[in-house]
Amino acid sequence: MKIFQTFCILFLIIFLFSNCTSVEKYNLKLSQPISVAKLQKDINYTQNKLEKLYPNLYGYISKEKLNYKFDSIRKVVSKPMTSKEFYFVISPVIATIRQGHMTMSPVSKRISKKEAKRLKKAGDGPLSQFGYEWQNEKLYIIKNKSKNKTINLGVEVVSVNEIKPQSLYEKYRNSITSDGFNTTHIRKSFSKRYVNYMTNEIGINDSLKFVLRQNDSIVTQVVSRNKPSKKTITKVKNAIKDSSKVLVKRSIDKDKLKKEKKLKKIYGYDLTNKEFVKSLRFFDSDSSVAVLRIKNFSDGKFVIAYKTIFDSIYKKNIKTLIIDVRDNPGGRVADVVKLYSYLTDKNYILLQPANVTSKTSMWKTGVFRNTPKLVYPLLAIGYPFYMGFSYFRTTKNADGTFQYKLVGSKTKKYATNNFKGKIYVLINGGSFSASCILASSLKSNPNVTFVGEETGGSFNGTVAGITPVVDLPNSKIPWRLGLMNIKTINQTEIFGRGVFPDVEIIQTVEEKIKNIDPEMNWILNDNKNKKR
Repeated sequence: MKIFQTFCILFLIIFLFSNCTSVEKYNLKLSQPISVAKLQKDINYTQNKLEKLYPNLYGYISKEKLNYKFDSIRKVVSKPMTSKEFYFVISPVIATIRQGHMTMSPVSKRISKKEAKRLKKAGDGPLSQFGYEWQNEKLYIIKNKSKNKTINLGVEVVSVNEIKPQSLYEKYRNSITSDGFNTTHIRKSFSKRYVNYMTNEIGINDSLKFVLRQNDSIVTQVVSRNKPSKKTITKVKNAIKDSSKVLVKRSIDKDKLKKEKKLKKIYGYDLTNKEFVKSLRFFDSDSSVAVLRIKNFSDGKFVIAYKTIFDSIYKKNIKTLIIDVRDNPGGRVADVVKLYSYLTDKNYILLQPANVTSKTSMWKTGVFRNTPKLVYPLLAIGYPFYMGFSYFRTTKNADGTFQYKLVGSKTKKYATNNFKGKIYVLINGGSFSASCILASSLKSNPNVTFVGEETGGSFNGTVAGITPVVDLPNSKIPWRLGLMNIKTINQTEIFGRGVFPDVEIIQTVEEKIKNIDPEMNWILNDNKNKKR
């Protein structure tokens, strides 16, 4: 037994030491310039993958123009570059394809397990303690989770460690894209990625200097890591004397916890904001109106969730339903298809069969990326089944192209308790991917009014479905690309744009921090006026 314990300790020491060594070697290699020959290979690799795997590659850019852009950067790469430098050369070319799901990210330095443990113990980093909004070429703080409550919501970020948000936006703007030619998604993307871009510039820090514009004055604040507060455990006194009460109390707590856990599984749960992903609320002032808020189409058991939600809507005799998909980045197509069954009284098809480049194009490149080697045997067993399934579900068309049958490209039956009243849909630049499939499908319904701003995703469809991440062979730049060209049945002639609102209202930063919702207020007033 002692020999076994000694062996385990030695193995752990060797493992930790090798881990630290590999992290150091990786980071050192990352800072070294890569030869011109290897960078040229990465350019060729990227172009070849696009031509072989990417459907609708020339949807928003001609083949001649894209080839010209690749040839141009081949000329630019005339001297060795680091991975970070090369990112700013190749990522703008990817962005010109104008497909929002396809992104390249700067390569991040790795940290050792020891450092990761220290950072976790030290708490949230200075940047991640705030929520940001990029509007009118300025960056504002709209959420404050730090212990420093003198930083008011709505203050403008002038700089962080002397880096201005405007210069950061200028540097990364050409690497950000949306679906097609709309710009609403660009603003939302920069707001979300600001922390990542700053980390790429300055690394991980325990404290940072924030220069803020508060009212008309400039203030400087040093923000340090937000150490999590220790949980205090209260001891139960006189447990022996009153054991029956203690046991009853504990059983009630367990039941409550079990119920909460079940609800989180059904409706999904956003840990960051401590709220359900799918939620239904009613108004005390008007019992005939309900709001269905959907933060994403990825979490929760949507079949059970929608059945329960629309049963409740039916029982309460709701006449007006407001569907809020603002800042909804998308998710599962099956989720949207199920939701639509409650919003129509006819059998329906939402999507055309997806276009793919071949019967084998969905055999994911990069499937083993970031997968522990111990899991390889399990993947080796299961992956051939996926390969066979995707191969036989892909069919060849008469013109030589290939298509893949999606859940939404089959005829679906409407739900028996479908909603028959007035529908309003709230959208903005953060409405993307699957939320745009819902929005574009509802656009053909006469009883639906859209309020907000143009969606960040395209009206007519997007290249997504399966989106593997691959690392470029030499620069190791992570690259996510879609493998299915997904198009809605309902199409618009407005080329390369999102779903437009019937009533355009854009919430200001000031309104956001004061919890004033002008879009929702307009809907409630409009609904009241229609009743009159």
